Amino acid sequence: MRFLNPGGHDFIGANLDGWGVIQLLFAILYTLVLLVLCGILWKQRDHPIIRMRKIPMAIAAVLVLHVYLVIVLIVYPLNGYFPCNAEFWIMSIYLPIGIGLFQAQNQQLLLISRGQQVLLTQHAIKPLPAGKTRWQYYRNKFVLWCKSSKEQDAFEGFIAAGMLVQFLGSLFIYVISRKFNSYGVVSQPTTQALCRRGWEWAPSIIWQASWNFIAGPYLLWKIRMIRDIYNWRLQTTIAIVAGLPGTPLWLAAVYSDSLNGVSKYWAPAMWFVPGLVTMQMITILSALFQVWRSRKQAKEVDGALNAFDVKKQIGTAGPNASIVTTSTKTKGSGSSRVPMKTMEDCLTRNGLEYNAFYHFCTTKTFNGENLVFLDKTIKFKLEWRRIFNLLHVSPNAVRLRMYRDAVDIYLTLIWDKTAKYPINIPSTISRDLNTLFQSAAAIVAANQPSTGRSSSNVTPWDEPSDPFASVGDHPLRPMLRHSLDKGSATELITELEDSSPGDHNNNNSNNISLEPSDPLHDVPVPPDFNESCFDAAFASIKHMMWEQPYQDFMKSKRNSASSSA
Repeated sequence: MRFLNPGGHDFIGANLDGWGVIQLLFAILYTLVLLVLCGILWKQRDHPIIRMRKIPMAIAAVLVLHVYLVIVLIVYPLNGYFPCNAEFWIMSIYLPIGIGLFQAQNQQLLLISRGQQVLLTQHAIKPLPAGKTRWQYYRNKFVLWCKSSKEQDAFEGFIAAGMLVQFLGSLFIYVISRKFNSYGVVSQPTTQALCRRGWEWAPSIIWQASWNFIAGPYLLWKIRMIRDIYNWRLQTTIAIVAGLPGTPLWLAAVYSDSLNGVSKYWAPAMWFVPGLVTMQMITILSALFQVWRSRKQAKEVDGALNAFDVKKQIGTAGPNASIVTTSTKTKGSGSSRVPMKTMEDCLTRNGLEYNAFYHFCTTKTFNGENLVFLDKTIKFKLEWRRIFNLLHVSPNAVRLRMYRDAVDIYLTLIWDKTAKYPINIPSTISRDLNTLFQSAAAIVAANQPSTGRSSSNVTPWDEPSDPFASVGDHPLRPMLRHSLDKGSATELITELEDSSPGDHNNNNSNNISLEPSDPLHDVPVPPDFNESCFDAAFASIKHMMWEQPYQDFMKSKRNSASSSA
């Protein structure tokens, strides 16, 4: 068997020479590897580290592009058995739409970064559509989307509109050109080789150039100042740059006779293959690497905790030892793992530290909603304790007031139907909170204007007008010491220091009762509702924030201090 057929890609019979077999084997093996990696990534799609990346859209973009890639790889072996009209549809649909989906997924970094910047100052909820009939429901849903859509939704809508225009334009060209059918009205039937040249291919060129040379560089410019710890910006940059050379090289191979010798063995569309492989692999492997890194750190933490428990059982840790005051070593890192108590002090006492941690979470780890939830939960429990100590206040009115405030936390940070950035908690905890709040939350959401409602209108004790307002601004008694297994907000905080009577007048009993116009004014409070309703979610989020974001934050502080010294 010859390695190269002397005629090359001459549209005369199959090319099963050495080069053709290599392309077939590569297409098969690479497809198997890619499918396995996509399956692994799909199973990890809800991991907190990568959930923000819109993994389903990333996998869809990768698979659509892979269909095009496989067909390109078999062009040389098929050598003419691949019809021109099929290549037209592949070039006009699969490649532009795949690159469009890819650019939409790349846009996530910019959109998430912008959304995190305003997380504390804009706690609006997404309203729920209503309608007696299915048609009315979907009509209202579309109207609400138009009125309250986020930038992310608008960009995805733009992508979808572009895909539709691309399909309709390609269909129109296919119908009127005689190169692809016998009932066209323009052009003339021609050979397989000449069929792949002509004005009919212009739309595919325009769309490829638009995505690669306009949308891509524009996104690179917009994200140039982002410095995330996940190397997401680096991944996005590599993926966009990798897609740039394909289009000009393809144009040169198709329309320049000087490359005819190369095109005999390297089909013009093959110039897209190196960039597509790079785009696919960097998207999948970078996400899987972050999951692996997160799980590795979690395993190290669990090992440290288990070692501490063993020491405590045999008495070497001391009778009053606590894991939250013990700094653990990260294996192989040479640096200390910051204790939990340090983060608790950040949440409850150190306002400047909290502000810095929040800035780090919103600009580098993109999980500021978790910190907002911890802050709001602590404030909720502080208000519960304060309000129940007021004299001459009906307990039922207090429970309804606090239930209304808890529903607002659920709406803005937990329920995925209304929260713009819902926190990531286990399904069992989410199910319990849904049972407690979902019916009331649906009533509130259905009565909101299309732009939502700021949480400050519901929780007078929480002022989002100050973007860095936190419970750290309030004087607190020392925290109760506790283990990681008992990390609820009830154990974390104590009552506010006794303040002057004038301080309490700002939130007196006149502000307890709900307004008659409030949607929950007459809603009965569930009997299971109490001060500890968010404790399970609080413990889960607190441990997750301590496990990696806070460690990264303190590491960043140490590195900054070392570089400035």
